[in-house]
Amino acid sequence: MADWRTVVALAERQWGVLRRDDLLRLGFHDRSIERRVASGRLHERHPGVFTVGHRLLSPDAELLAALWWCGGDAAISHLSAAAYSGWVPTPVVVHLTSRRELDAPPGVVVHTTTRLPPHHIRVRRGRLRMTDWARTLIDCAELLDYRGLRIAADQLPELPLAQLRAVRAELPGRHGSGRTRRLLESEVVRTRSELERRYVRYCNRHGVPHPSGRNVLVAGHKADCVYAAERLVVELDGRAHHQRRAQ
Repeated sequence: MADWRTVVALAERQWGVLRRDDLLRLGFHDRSIERRVASGRLHERHPGVFTVGHRLLSPDAELLAALWWCGGDAAISHLSAAAYSGWVPTPVVVHLTSRRELDAPPGVVVHTTTRLPPHHIRVRRGRLRMTDWARTLIDCAELLDYRGLRIAADQLPELPLAQLRAVRAELPGRHGSGRTRRLLESEVVRTRSELERRYVRYCNRHGVPHPSGRNVLVAGHKADCVYAAERLVVELDGRAHHQRRAQ
């Protein structure tokens, strides 16, 4: 059986998280693991997943602990994947997607699917299997209303339209499919803020031509709306912007 310093060193390399299999490989057996849980040296975060000496974990370690509990080909998904990229606030539970039906422990939600191909997954920080941008948006459409989905999509530097269409075609019949279709078909899909979308609606309502470019560089400065032929730039500044300039 390995000495405790070896256990601690392994946990430190794994963001403070250990699996039961890690401990078994180090020579511990079930009873010795139970004794260390009883003594407070180990804390079971999820069934078969432990922290060493304390219960506090970083946000990434919390994701890893849930992912390791789920095992198999599971991936961090839905609002947890969106929050990792900064699109939505961090949810109070960890969302995972798996091909297996599992009874999740407290703090974890498992979304069961028959389709989780490798090209829908990317690995973050070398350990965190996570759905990619397109799959994450489509998954979030199951949980968010259209406005929430639109706000999340606005956080991307560029909406991956072709990839979204391809992934959506691979997942027919998904709950929330209408919201992703609306996102794709919206004539304002490329706008980056609610104010820009309001401007496009204004153009439609009053017969104003749409700008030839949005969020493009003009003379070294980023312009909200550009009418190239007319050599015109329209800046869409909200009330807060003007209040700051007045100070």
